[in-house]
Amino acid sequence: MTACPYQAILRFGRPCAQACGAKAIGSDGLGRAVIDQDKCVSCGLCIVSCPFAAIADKSEIFQLITAIRQGEEVFAAIAPSFVGQFGPLATPGRIVAGIKALGISRVIEVGWGADVGSLHEAEEFLQQVPEHKDFLGTSCCPSWAMFAKKNFPELSDNIALTHTPMVAAAQRIKAERPNARVVFIGPCVAKKIEALDDEVRPYVDYVITFEELMGIFSAKQIELSEMEEVELESQSSRDGRNYAVAGGVAQAVVNVVKAAHPEKDVPVMKADTLHDCRKMLALAKAGKAKGCLLEGMACPGGCVGGPGTLSQIPRASTAVKTFAEASPYETAEDNPLHGVTKAVSK
Repeated sequence: MTACPYQAILRFGRPCAQACGAKAIGSDGLGRAVIDQDKCVSCGLCIVSCPFAAIADKSEIFQLITAIRQGEEVFAAIAPSFVGQFGPLATPGRIVAGIKALGISRVIEVGWGADVGSLHEAEEFLQQVPEHKDFLGTSCCPSWAMFAKKNFPELSDNIALTHTPMVAAAQRIKAERPNARVVFIGPCVAKKIEALDDEVRPYVDYVITFEELMGIFSAKQIELSEMEEVELESQSSRDGRNYAVAGGVAQAVVNVVKAAHPEKDVPVMKADTLHDCRKMLALAKAGKAKGCLLEGMACPGGCVGGPGTLSQIPRASTAVKTFAEASPYETAEDNPLHGVTKAVSK
């Protein structure tokens, strides 16, 4: 089929199964699709690929709205990929204003948690690679980490022990306001599974996607283009914000390593779909990733290609990079707000 220059040979498959890099979608023998939960890593790409909208993730909109209506203090931790998701007139300041108009007390950048993660993963890399581990895999994408552990269990110890930026940001909020509720707003449905983990549950109360946030805005008749600008507190570095784009995580960690050890070479391997993640891990298993930092992302283009996004990947990537360059801090080392990194270790 791929060799035919006339495209005379066709192959029809389920869009959801073709999108699933974990090979978790099969058939029940009666022509109906079935998701194998033992293989599924909750990346959510099947959801956006299904032309019939037959696959859905669990929504926590009701729980979030109930908490707001009951007068709970709710803090939002918003992923850096939020810029460019709500139209060209929805600036970061207007988006924050819209979120606060829902009754949410404060909005914190998850990019701050990314800075903490960069420091911690750089420390792990320097301590472990190559003396104790052949390579170190990033841990910010829960689907990638789950995929590696399910499909290459012998390599699972090589995934960093650093919690994701979502957890680091939530830990900071809970440390300052123990009774506050925390909602993570981002592009990822895998975060909903991560938030159920026993280690994460005390910090993250709700998870909603940008798509779900847009639904809430519509229900409340909030027009972001008409909102007055609210100053977004600068809480993350350029590198922390660039976590949203494929390659950004590895570059952030490399920059921290280089700041402490300019002479050290940090070879990087990266993949931004589970199909490519499988190939990268196969190379690592074959011993071809010694001394490397591996960045894995389940979604094409990185977080900007997540199933809960609203914008096209190229446009979103450009918006994130512009947003990142606006930060007064270049690297995680430059960010005075990164605090103590021990709290983010699993």
